[in-house]
Amino acid sequence: MTFPRLASAVATVSLVMSTSIQAEPVEINYDKVTNLAATISPDGSEAILDIQGIFWRVDMESGESVQLTEPDLDPARPHWSPSGDFVAMQAFKEGTFDIWTMAPDGSNLRQLTEGPWDEREPEVSPDGSEIAFVSDRSGTYDVWTINVTSGELTQWTDTPGEEAYPTWSLDGKRVAYVVDESEIKEVTREGDVHDLVSGIDGVAYAPSWQAGADPRISWIRSTPGKADLMVGNEVRLEGHDVFPFRVQWQDDGSALFTADGSVMRLAPDDEAPEEVPFTAKLTIDRPNFESRANVVQDGTWPVKGIVTPTLHPEGDRIAFVALNDLWTMRIGETPEKVTDDTFYESDPAWSPDGSRLAYISDRNGSLDIWIREIESGEEQALTSSDGAELYPAWSPNGNRMVYQTEVGGTMLIDVETGESRRLVEDIFQPGRASWSADGSHIALAAVVPYTSRFREGTSQILVVDVENSEQTFYEPRDNASITTRSDNGPVWSPDGTMMAFVLDGALHTVEVSDAGKPQGEPRRLVDGIVDSPTWSGDASELLFLKNGELKTVEVATGEVTEVELGLEWSTQEAPAPRTIHVGRLWDGVSKDVRTDVDIRISDGRIESIEPHDDAAHQGEVVDAGDLTAVPGLIEGHTHQVWGNHTYGYGARQGRLLLSMGITSTRSVGELAYRAVGDHEALTSGNRVGPRFFYTGGPLDGSRIYYNAMRPVADKEQLDAEMQRAEALGFDIMKTYVRLNPEFMKVVSDTAGENGVPTYSHFLAPGVYLNQNGTTHLGATERLDYSRIGSITGETYGDVIDYFAEADMSVISTFFATEPSLFGENDIREDARVKALLPSSEQDVLDENAASTDTPETSHFLAQYADNPETFARIVEAGGRVLAGSDTPLDFVGVGLHSNLRWLARGSMSPFQVLQSATSIPAEELGLSGDLGTIEAGKLADIAFVSGRPDETVEDLIKVEMVMKGGRLFTTEELIEPFAGNGE
Repeated sequence: MTFPRLASAVATVSLVMSTSIQAEPVEINYDKVTNLAATISPDGSEAILDIQGIFWRVDMESGESVQLTEPDLDPARPHWSPSGDFVAMQAFKEGTFDIWTMAPDGSNLRQLTEGPWDEREPEVSPDGSEIAFVSDRSGTYDVWTINVTSGELTQWTDTPGEEAYPTWSLDGKRVAYVVDESEIKEVTREGDVHDLVSGIDGVAYAPSWQAGADPRISWIRSTPGKADLMVGNEVRLEGHDVFPFRVQWQDDGSALFTADGSVMRLAPDDEAPEEVPFTAKLTIDRPNFESRANVVQDGTWPVKGIVTPTLHPEGDRIAFVALNDLWTMRIGETPEKVTDDTFYESDPAWSPDGSRLAYISDRNGSLDIWIREIESGEEQALTSSDGAELYPAWSPNGNRMVYQTEVGGTMLIDVETGESRRLVEDIFQPGRASWSADGSHIALAAVVPYTSRFREGTSQILVVDVENSEQTFYEPRDNASITTRSDNGPVWSPDGTMMAFVLDGALHTVEVSDAGKPQGEPRRLVDGIVDSPTWSGDASELLFLKNGELKTVEVATGEVTEVELGLEWSTQEAPAPRTIHVGRLWDGVSKDVRTDVDIRISDGRIESIEPHDDAAHQGEVVDAGDLTAVPGLIEGHTHQVWGNHTYGYGARQGRLLLSMGITSTRSVGELAYRAVGDHEALTSGNRVGPRFFYTGGPLDGSRIYYNAMRPVADKEQLDAEMQRAEALGFDIMKTYVRLNPEFMKVVSDTAGENGVPTYSHFLAPGVYLNQNGTTHLGATERLDYSRIGSITGETYGDVIDYFAEADMSVISTFFATEPSLFGENDIREDARVKALLPSSEQDVLDENAASTDTPETSHFLAQYADNPETFARIVEAGGRVLAGSDTPLDFVGVGLHSNLRWLARGSMSPFQVLQSATSIPAEELGLSGDLGTIEAGKLADIAFVSGRPDETVEDLIKVEMVMKGGRLFTTEELIEPFAGNGE
């Protein structure tokens, strides 16, 4: 069969997204498409294209195009059956990847597989009776087939390896597939396995058989910055950006595939492919949601940031953290402050007899465990390492504790001697541990991935034998997760008969054996969204948080009682008026710099900006005549209270951020009550740090990875999650990679109508589902490829148009440390870094400096090599780029400057680069009237730096002073409480 030339295709389709906000139609004209996929009809007359998660049918002669699918199907990897009567695909509509079919005209959608598993990469058999695919239903990805008529499933492989991309032999008797990305094998119906390609240098994708009497296996090879078409061990085509989809070989020996943003045809004897042109036009109705983040004005509010509350064994009082201090309260009485400082406190834990209170504090320079004698008030540090000790939990006899490190290790320590030993090796973001009644076991939450091919799994109950460290995992319910792993259980009852945990957002208990094995199904005790359950000493009741309020529940009856806290907070008073004389001023509005000016500050805002005049000064005068004033920087992507207490930064985090000129941070994912607590502590002035625009845990699907992700089971839970978000005053919402499209849109619309923007990792389907932007150009996906960048890191015109025309913002998040930070002014020798960066983070910084990886040797770096220019193209087209680091995956404070330097490597001007961390994120927050520029009437958030950052972005890190709301800090003042760390 020959493949005719594909004529140009033009179609106009409107995706109508219902919303109460008036929508504006946006047209996207497709020319070049990032990771375009194509499948051709058996007679070669038509093609079905996957363009950004929507299937289109193209007539090869007339050029007419028809949209076949809607965004909520979220399909991928189409394959036209050899019989021509249906098309197979994988689709994420139900929240897992399933195999679906449809008629070639888009009708008769049919779901063939279902359940908690992922089924991917379908290919129809030559006779059309079966579909081969890979499934993780047996514990790893194996090759399976399904009978299209009967639905009967057959497993073809069962190995420890991870199989992918099955493809049928021409006679339908064998299936070839990739194993562990590095070899290609084939299996017969009888189960015999043969090697086809071994010792692959790179990553293998999408094998397919050539046509003809003696076919060879073809495949796509990815090496850093390259994607080649291979036949056997030979390179058939190089120098092109070949997309990771199967090649369709024609009877005449030609090959049809997608590359360089287009459909390509490679003739048998040609060295270069011929582009098969197409065009299509899509109209998207985008809502006019307006972001309305809150810069808190003067006033008094009830405390909602109640962090790690714990019930006294007698059940009559509680300990908790709020407003950056540790408190205790006898229920029904007024809270009493235990600490009164600007250091970081968290994780209170009563001793079994209630006479002592353990908690963590960084008053000695790092996060250590402290023990307070309740009666005498005497305190002592139990630990004193350079690292962080977190989540202390007393043994039943009060002689020992378990705690965790900032890198996820679980340790056992003797309370009297301070001697410790490792109980559990480092695991990824475990939850707080809890003891069995006899002290023989501990239980904690830990993630268990479904497979090694993708990192997502479920948060399960991990029970550890204290004597021998033997581990046993239990699911809280089949294929379900504990809702966040930090503070939501499992919590073992003091009598040893039950565990409490949060499941589907609600509070549950389950009966357990002495060794922690669940006995029966969990009991739903409290509906809604519950956090931080702890037991009374007699196991009769549980204390918990719900929508910013403390409550208790009687376990026997389910009766809920509110615990009145009666604690309020107020915004920090504005400092006295002052005048700052600066030598240079870049106001964030104009490219031009003003020189020798006075900035007059009153009530925390900029009163005026005038030419320097000693006689006109008011209040305290600060001479910064040798410095440049720039708007306080806004960190566009951070996680301040993420896993393991954000790697042990504690109170150093806010000081390090300010010392780097950052006066506002914008979070896209946190542990909710810790985030609210941070916001209230920072805004009240009880902790030093930037303004904090916050959210809770990203809403996710049935599979999760990070500890703060919130697996959403159903619409009831989703509604409750949105109610909690409103009650806790979130500024931002984020959906993560496994939330289904229907729920993504519910979140976007519900939040958007309240002025709260929503983000995800996905340009598509996010752009169709009313989201405001993406938090990365490239990051974790649910597919095995990205719709934003190819496997070589290339981005095509469709992505640029989506960001610019559909008004979707994007955050930089380069992840890799920009090399100039290790140059002449090595950041590792900076006093701010030495004092305020945790020791474990300084070790990672050293590793980064010593790395010899380049884009030519590293897939990771190759993916980001073209990003500076891609961001410049987005800005040039009218899109919005925000600078952000994704800390703590990057370094706090330093990471934003690294991202700004990466952006400056492209063709963005210094003016555009600086705007990405000033006026543009302020606009994204809906706070252009308060933040982002230095103008009269705006909040006095200003960084004072040596050098000329308006000309040389590298100078921006040379911060000498910083002002937040008119309050001035020198870098020395910010470092001082932790100066000993740098000695």
